[in-house]
Amino acid sequence: MKKLFKFLVVIAIVVCAIYFPIKMIRDKNREASRIEKIKEGMYIQVIYEDTSECTTKFQLSNQDKNYDEGCAKTELKVREAPTDASEIIGTAVKGEIYKVTEVEETDEKFVWFRIVYQKNYKDPYKEAYIAQPRSTQVKYVEAYNITFDYSAPTLGFDVDEYEVDSIDDINYDHLRVWDDQPGYKITHEVYIEKQPTDRPGPQYWIKYTVTDKKGKTVSKSQRIIFKYPPSANQVKDFSTMRG
Repeated sequence: MKKLFKFLVVIAIVVCAIYFPIKMIRDKNREASRIEKIKEGMYIQVIYEDTSECTTKFQLSNQDKNYDEGCAKTELKVREAPTDASEIIGTAVKGEIYKVTEVEETDEKFVWFRIVYQKNYKDPYKEAYIAQPRSTQVKYVEAYNITFDYSAPTLGFDVDEYEVDSIDDINYDHLRVWDDQPGYKITHEVYIEKQPTDRPGPQYWIKYTVTDKKGKTVSKSQRIIFKYPPSANQVKDFSTMRG
């Protein structure tokens, strides 16, 4: 009887040693196949890093705020409907890929991607929503194979005041620009404020405009300080500056 028992144990060990590696390889191949199938159509990849960040930068609404008021772990919420007040049904982490079935653009603050919320091939198929902020430099997701222009560009500065030698040395290295589609263009104009109210004049301003391929634009201005001031014919009157 003991010999039979030992024999059965050995057989069980051998079977497990064969079955589980094969199962792991099979599961890995099935998951890879699922991801490749997703990539044939519209999809997004989560690029938001789920680490310690200031929650005030990422909250969708007050209900998401961690009232610790400090920096705490935040998560990209997956919601039942395209609104920040809808039920939270899960979270998404960096690297995950989801099929996109629709893009919801009616929200002024966010673009909502309707996704197949399926973490792996074993999970049930269900649809949900992930938001992409329109006006912040924080990107939650990267969209692929979505050929229509769903958002205007965004523009920000790395410095409050831009210092440069001359007007010919102006570049855009200090700008933070994002658009949902490649191919945007950046232009600029320089203005002179001859009698500013808050400091001795003259004062110079630079206005940047980002234009995407569909003609959507965003403009922002900042103070520019020249080591060698431009000539009068290289600048415009500050009173004509808009945006």
